Amino acid sequence: MATLSKLNRRDFLKMTGLGSAGLALQTTVSQSAYGAFALSTQKAAARQAVALNIFVHIAANNRVTIMAHRSEMGQGIRTSLPQIVADELDADWDKIDILQAQADEKYGDQNTDGSNSVRNFFQPMRVMGASAKLMLRQAAAATWQVPLESCIAKDHRVTHSPSGKSLSYGELAQAAAKLPLPDAKLLSFKNPQEFKYIGKPMAMADFADIVRGTTSFGIDTKIPDMVYASIERSPILGGKVKSFDASKALLIPGVIQAVKLDGGIEPAGFNPLAGVAIIATNTWAAMEGRKALSVTWANNPAHAKFDSRAAISKLISAPVTEAKTVATRGDIAQAFASAAQTYEATYSLPHLEHATMEPPAATAKVTATSCEVWACVQDPMTARKLIADMLGFKLEQVTVNITLLGGGFGRKSKPDFVAEAVVLAKAIGKPVKVTWTREDTTRHGYYHAFSVQHYNAALDAKHQIIGLDSSVASPSIISLFKPDTGYMQDWELGQGFTSHVYKIPHFRARNIPVIAHTRIGWVRSVYNSNHAFALNSFMDEIARSNKIDPLQYHLDSLPADEPNDGKPTTEKSDFAYSPLRLKNAIKAVQKTSGWPATVKASEGWGFATHRSFESYVAVASKVSLANNELRVLEVHISIDCGQILNPDRVHAQMEGSVIFGLSAALMGEISFKEGAAEQSSFHDYPMLRISQSPKIVVTLISSDKKHSGAGEPGMPPVGASITNAIVAAGGPRIRDLPIKNHLKIG
Repeated sequence: MATLSKLNRRDFLKMTGLGSAGLALQTTVSQSAYGAFALSTQKAAARQAVALNIFVHIAANNRVTIMAHRSEMGQGIRTSLPQIVADELDADWDKIDILQAQADEKYGDQNTDGSNSVRNFFQPMRVMGASAKLMLRQAAAATWQVPLESCIAKDHRVTHSPSGKSLSYGELAQAAAKLPLPDAKLLSFKNPQEFKYIGKPMAMADFADIVRGTTSFGIDTKIPDMVYASIERSPILGGKVKSFDASKALLIPGVIQAVKLDGGIEPAGFNPLAGVAIIATNTWAAMEGRKALSVTWANNPAHAKFDSRAAISKLISAPVTEAKTVATRGDIAQAFASAAQTYEATYSLPHLEHATMEPPAATAKVTATSCEVWACVQDPMTARKLIADMLGFKLEQVTVNITLLGGGFGRKSKPDFVAEAVVLAKAIGKPVKVTWTREDTTRHGYYHAFSVQHYNAALDAKHQIIGLDSSVASPSIISLFKPDTGYMQDWELGQGFTSHVYKIPHFRARNIPVIAHTRIGWVRSVYNSNHAFALNSFMDEIARSNKIDPLQYHLDSLPADEPNDGKPTTEKSDFAYSPLRLKNAIKAVQKTSGWPATVKASEGWGFATHRSFESYVAVASKVSLANNELRVLEVHISIDCGQILNPDRVHAQMEGSVIFGLSAALMGEISFKEGAAEQSSFHDYPMLRISQSPKIVVTLISSDKKHSGAGEPGMPPVGASITNAIVAAGGPRIRDLPIKNHLKIG
């Protein structure tokens, strides 16, 4: 086995320019970096490779292994980040193997969440590729005793340009690995015109293996002596097991034992919920045994009476009380005193669930001195620390193997399901796999927060908004981690509520406190989807009430392109924005949809736009409405997400965002009655079917701006584009989602 090169953390941070907030590296690259799940059949060769840095390993057989340190859940990040490395390395993509890295601080932030993988790691990945290429060139120059500048790296070889002699990367690897990591000042990077892979559409590296079924998702994990667990959990937040009877469960063939899980901890964090686990020799027996359980719960009275629909209804009708002003500009009283017209409306959205196709699943093996887990986690480092804290271990005693994720959307960044497997494995002294059912995911999730928003606008004689008084009530994610005050955090409010992009001289935003009665978590686009729905609906209402084209009204309401470009919208907003980029996104869907297109009497177009994760998105949707039945016919979506790394993946993310957004707007609702979720599976929490899917037209706007998010920003404008289209088609103004509560969904 070759010795892997040492890497100095301080030198690496200098190279990447990330400083203390960037990649936190250990001093060595360990063999554990190779992880358990390969994307190719070249694992044996890869393990014999030498490391030029923590991401690039080259074997004598000329195979280059690139470590993937982020979680793959269909977004293609295990292809996109290696694309960057391979391009700057001047490697042959056909000679690339990609391996999933385990959880380890040396890779920096591994939390695949917030649409930040490319944003945060584009430059560090370039550094990895460029530094490895320079080391190979240096090794060649030393071998031939020639000047470095005469050694050219291209297509997996280094060539001495005057003589034409060359060596493959594999032939140079051993010598290159003995060299020190290059100084950042010595690195050179390609110009965009020279890119071979960056900016080019490339198929997912996992795709063929996924189709063949040869990959490993969390639910596929099998290790020797493993047993299986299915857990009956408290239906109400903070509940505990009062008593249980497992006698009937133990009669079912394959059932081994029942184990009580303590829980009911608040704030809930990522701790396991209270429950009873059935341990069995197979998953089916565990689930059947669970059905035979009899459990009596000690419910938490603080949450046992929670009725989500009643809570939303009360907030819609109640006056603003205990509101905290979170953003102001100008003089709101003066704006309304001088208004030629006012307009007022209230909007609400329910709780939502992630509904990943693969439910959470984790396998754990615990000994007196170590713990190893295999799980479909988005945030392996948080899982690793959680496990270490639970067991009283040091981090190096915990190994987290990251499998493929069958969807994530934020759910699998919360490792409570991993903690369950660890607790059970320790309790029974055997490796345990915990598999959640569809009903578990629906009834015991981390839910997207419901929201009630009120808007009151003062308009001038030209119907432009001169004053906007707004309030929002929504439980905060911070309730997971701290005693709940009911108030939202600035970053939650900054996702489209305090950070709107319109030129409104007088502005006041207030936050009404709402106590959380369930586990609130981040779901794709987080609070952006709530705020985008309400504000886009409100803008549409004002435009239509004054017989103004809604799309043009948005354009007219945006500030001039300069000098506001790049400046924050509100005093407390951290979101800088470019009106020009947003206008370009709007004009893109205006063009592809033919807005305002001629439609039949029963059809209509709706428009919405939103900026989130530093990206600019616009959506135009066409619907038909006949006999109270709604069908979505077309959705046109455009995005400016800066320089695009892999157009194929961004295009797919936009299509997925439309499907996700339509599912939520049309049918998505988790409601609570007496503290428990009322929905249980896809029959009462449905996803969009193929027969319901519209024609989707995606426009990717070419940009030389810094990379921004692609996985989440496509979702927020979708819902409002549909409800606005319903009005255009002659239907009702829907201010309260989901749409299924108002119309039949065709």
